[in-house]
Amino acid sequence: MAHMSQISSFGIAKRIARATGFLVISTLFVPAAVPPAAAQKQKLEKGYKEWLERDVAYIITKDERNTFLRLTSDATRDQFIQNFWEIRNPSPGSPENQYKDEIYKRIAYANAHYGTGSGSEGWHTDRGQTYITLGPPKQIEKHYGAPNLLPMEIWFYSDANPALPTFFYVLFYQRDNVGDFRFYSPSMDGPDKLVTGTEAINDPQAALHMITSSVGPEVAHIAQTLIPGEPLDPNGRIGLQSDLVLARLKNLANQPVNLEELDHRRQLVATVTSRLVVESKDLDIVRMPVRDSRGITRLDYAIRLRNSGDLAIKRDEKGNDTFAVDVRVQVLTPEGKLIFTQQKSVTGDLGPHRTDEGQKQGFGYEGLLPLPPGKYHLDFLVTDTAKKIGFHGARDVDIPGYADNTFVIPAVLPFSIAEPVDRAKDGLIPFAMAGLRFKPLGTNALFFNQSQDLNVAYQIWAPPKDPHANAGEKLDVEYALGDPAVVQHVTVIKDSVDMGSFTPSGVLVNGKKIPLADQSEGNYLFTVSVAHPGSPLKAHSALSFQILGDVAANSPVDVDEPAIDVDEARGVLDEERALCYVAQGLTNDARSLFRIALHKNHEDEIARAHLVDAYYTLKAYSAVVSLLDDSGVTTGTDSDTIVKIAESLLTTGDTTRTLSFLQDAIQTRPQDGPLYLALADCYRQMGNAKKEKEMLTKGQSLLKTGPSAPSSNP
Repeated sequence: MAHMSQISSFGIAKRIARATGFLVISTLFVPAAVPPAAAQKQKLEKGYKEWLERDVAYIITKDERNTFLRLTSDATRDQFIQNFWEIRNPSPGSPENQYKDEIYKRIAYANAHYGTGSGSEGWHTDRGQTYITLGPPKQIEKHYGAPNLLPMEIWFYSDANPALPTFFYVLFYQRDNVGDFRFYSPSMDGPDKLVTGTEAINDPQAALHMITSSVGPEVAHIAQTLIPGEPLDPNGRIGLQSDLVLARLKNLANQPVNLEELDHRRQLVATVTSRLVVESKDLDIVRMPVRDSRGITRLDYAIRLRNSGDLAIKRDEKGNDTFAVDVRVQVLTPEGKLIFTQQKSVTGDLGPHRTDEGQKQGFGYEGLLPLPPGKYHLDFLVTDTAKKIGFHGARDVDIPGYADNTFVIPAVLPFSIAEPVDRAKDGLIPFAMAGLRFKPLGTNALFFNQSQDLNVAYQIWAPPKDPHANAGEKLDVEYALGDPAVVQHVTVIKDSVDMGSFTPSGVLVNGKKIPLADQSEGNYLFTVSVAHPGSPLKAHSALSFQILGDVAANSPVDVDEPAIDVDEARGVLDEERALCYVAQGLTNDARSLFRIALHKNHEDEIARAHLVDAYYTLKAYSAVVSLLDDSGVTTGTDSDTIVKIAESLLTTGDTTRTLSFLQDAIQTRPQDGPLYLALADCYRQMGNAKKEKEMLTKGQSLLKTGPSAPSSNP
């Protein structure tokens, strides 16, 4: 591709070298760095103009574009372009940038396949924009030469972008039976625009009949909505959800969820000139699935900086030794799809004159993730803000669910001390179970000396049951300790526990102290097994460790995730748990939690959007209105949600309230085309043809221009 060599000549292809064992990440250019003297947009040379107007036309944000246009030198432009790609690099600091390479491959593909007959280069067509923005569709259905139909293509996408529905279609058609394929809008174009001849002019129902006869009912359904499963109006009225999808597609870079993700990436490096990211071999991560007294699961975790001195500790003017770290935890599906991100800054002091002791002890961070049963991939990053060093690690975790006629021991936790805590707060304190908080030891490289004891705690999970039903029955417990390489060298301790100790939700907390004085140095495997006599109910779990004669006792300085109680009170934990259910396709479980989250915080736009979408899909329009009554909307409520609420109000017959609701919404987003279309629909139902036409013209004008359309250079 010639344009790639042109870009390289401006220094865009500069790579960031990988240091041994480290990733080096450059500072990202932010708009605030533009000097006031550069307030006027600059005229660009050809190479930079082509980069802005072609290469990144569909993926650059409005703020980034404006910033680039105000840069005054080639050096700052080159730096901007380098940082632009780096912030989007799936592996920041890597000499290869798969995202950048993929974008240029898509541009080349679009030019090769979509330019013919369009009078333009392929990247500049509607199909080209879609392909570059979203990549290849999962399926393409082509209808060329079908009876009574204009040529059309139907592209199907799934999981294309968080700002778009999970499943949707994009329909392209040749408006004049020749030339380029253009976006089709069910409400703006209508089914009658897809058929030839005069039989269905301004008659959508006749057009739908012709489409069904020619290519089948599925295409006729897509002609009315691009969203699979969206309810159709029995009177033939076409909703506006498809226009919202198209509007978001045309302006995908500026959608709030994508801007937020870019901001998260910027935050990692925006305040420093460089940062080292140390990979997982230098980070110890302890994971403990826990079920609380209500039967709700979560994951408790501890992140430990393995080497003493990793954390920068500074002495303040009062003589206290202080620290400052940022902790980011991303929860993803096993396939790598982001579910949610927790990001917190932690500052504190270790008390007066603790520097030497703190450095020897090491540093740890304890937190919890509200994960329901399922499999997850976790990505951890702890950044020392003073040293500008980030410690990175990733782990997989499986949170067991309920299973009939079986026990589960999700993990065995080695700990140093246990302290009493308020049982009512167990669910908000990491590593707290049954009124005790356990300080975990590391599990990646667990060492003991022979003067120590092995203290372990664990939970046994069983199906929920009245504990009195099993009172007096015993559960057999067996502990085994031995060298896995020497079968004969095994110490077995037998024990039992009263099954009446289970909570009604099916949780029993147990523990054991195992002296190590009689054990020789070497590698060991410790297992816990439980069984119900006379039944197949049994479970086991294990951990490995080493005994070394001269190893020092491990006692890191741990700090807690801040404001867990505040997050719980504001519904953050409910929302995060609900998002996990969404990722698993369990929408009913998610809906009840989103409702709780929105009740706790009426500004939770994620919960509101999911709830409105769920009720709207179920045609529960009264439930949407009830949700509006309970929690209202804010200036941050997305347009998709606003339109669904408006259509629900219309469906329930409240046109006066719909009119007022939409007029208020447009005051805060006057360039939002779909809102004008919704307002036009409201005026139509009120019989005000003049206002209907005025709003329809305004909405169509805004949607046709599209805020993401590449503009000419000044």
